[in-house]
Amino acid sequence: MNPRLINIIKYALSLSLLTWLIIRTDLQGVFDLWPDADLQDIAVALTMYLISVVIIAYRWQILLVAKQVPMAIRRAISLYFIGNFFTNFLPTSIGGDAVRAYSAGADMDNRMDAFASVFIERFIGLFSIVFLALLGLLLVALQLEQTYIVPLTIVLFITNAAVFPILFSRWCVDWFQPVLLRITMFDIGCRATRLHEVLYKYGEHRQALIANFLLSILYQGLIVVMNIFAARALHIDVPAVYFIVFVPIIGIVSMFPFSVNAIGFREGGYIFLFDRIGFPSTEALALSLTLYSITVVSSLPGGLLFAFQRNRNKSAGQTTSPKAAMEDSSREHAGS
Repeated sequence: MNPRLINIIKYALSLSLLTWLIIRTDLQGVFDLWPDADLQDIAVALTMYLISVVIIAYRWQILLVAKQVPMAIRRAISLYFIGNFFTNFLPTSIGGDAVRAYSAGADMDNRMDAFASVFIERFIGLFSIVFLALLGLLLVALQLEQTYIVPLTIVLFITNAAVFPILFSRWCVDWFQPVLLRITMFDIGCRATRLHEVLYKYGEHRQALIANFLLSILYQGLIVVMNIFAARALHIDVPAVYFIVFVPIIGIVSMFPFSVNAIGFREGGYIFLFDRIGFPSTEALALSLTLYSITVVSSLPGGLLFAFQRNRNKSAGQTTSPKAAMEDSSREHAGS
């Protein structure tokens, strides 16, 4: 599909959904919450998010080091901020993950391993989100005596855990390879086969995978704290236990690919979940937009880091333009 058409679809879906949510919400009520916001709590929420970026950068570095890729933690943090900047300010087909993977690939001189490290990092992150969401649902289900959720959460967890043998067992790799190789269009089958082989080798580094899972749990905990302080700043009195449930669920919703930075879908998630516990949509929308503003502000250093990196590349005599490099990384990411 044409990348330009994909971008049009993303903008149309996000803006249409956000407009619909705003129409159904008392927008003046949202504006009324912001002037009285506690700036100290906002600062704490921003600090929690900045710390969380360092945590997930370290999570990614652990995977690279496990493959004997000597990437310094400072470089990993820098690439994460640059990726976040691209995600928030250049929401095109050039995603933040593609930027990180391309830059790491240039450092490693091995794009496949770089993309594999980003894929594994994101997959472990997704698994931790589902894990926490299920635990949170169980907690709330028992508290509200809605025990019918218990078997559902168990089934979802087992389904998610079933992906691990597909990635890390030799027999799955051997079974999938002939199937993938039948896909000859744009050489997708060969690329997918090579990527699967690289992903499989990460199974040999169990300590790195376990560390990634634990750091992902810590990351989600920081995002929960960020939500709690942002809600406090707006004087929204939501019990903290609900954020343990809501944050992972909204994190999953925010992964919807056909949107611009999950705009509209994230807000819809907050409004829907807040409505379940009797809180008005005005508070949910105000909180969601506040949290999004914090993530956008926190990604601003990434623009400076990217500009510095581009100038350094120019001074080193590299002729490839950043735009061409990022477009190339996007095509590589799509192909893999």
